[in-house]
Amino acid sequence: MRSLLTFVVICFFFASCDKKIQEEESIDSLDKIIIPSIEKNKTDANFTLKNGILFFDNIPYSGIVKEFYPDEKIKSTSTYFQGKKHGSFLGFYANGNKWFQRTYTHGIKTGIHRGWFDTGKVMFEYHISDKGVYEGSVKDWHYNGQLAKHFNFVDGKETGSQKMWNANGKIRANFYTVNGDRHGLIGLKNCVSVLKIENE
Repeated sequence: MRSLLTFVVICFFFASCDKKIQEEESIDSLDKIIIPSIEKNKTDANFTLKNGILFFDNIPYSGIVKEFYPDEKIKSTSTYFQGKKHGSFLGFYANGNKWFQRTYTHGIKTGIHRGWFDTGKVMFEYHISDKGVYEGSVKDWHYNGQLAKHFNFVDGKETGSQKMWNANGKIRANFYTVNGDRHGLIGLKNCVSVLKIENE
């Protein structure tokens, strides 16, 4: 009798584990999206954009969209799933240099977005959360390679150290943001005057 009970318990355990594994695989499969290898030109007259959804022949489009320069060199390529950008969105200059690299998840900007000038020098680098808002550092550069801005964000809001520079490297802004309030050198104001006003 004891052996039979043990056998039943073991069977129940393995059945429960198998069910859990199947459920996890089912959930995981929902997250794995395969973009069809279909390629369409962005200028195709069958494309329409309605409320942020890209349609092809009145059906939400899933596939690759490419844009070209007049000389037929690639200008941009992006992937869509059910009418929304999903995956990589790449842009290129006419000289072939990379222009930008962005990532989307079901139409929402996510991950690290980068951009470059036509010279190949970095233009921007933005860190974006799964919510589609800034999370972490946000940087912009001047055309000459000088850092133009270095801001920090938490859940889409300025938080902590924020700095800006002119193209000649001179500091333009240097302040801290706490609970939405900026403290320090903001734009044309100088740090001393701002702190003096705050302490009065």
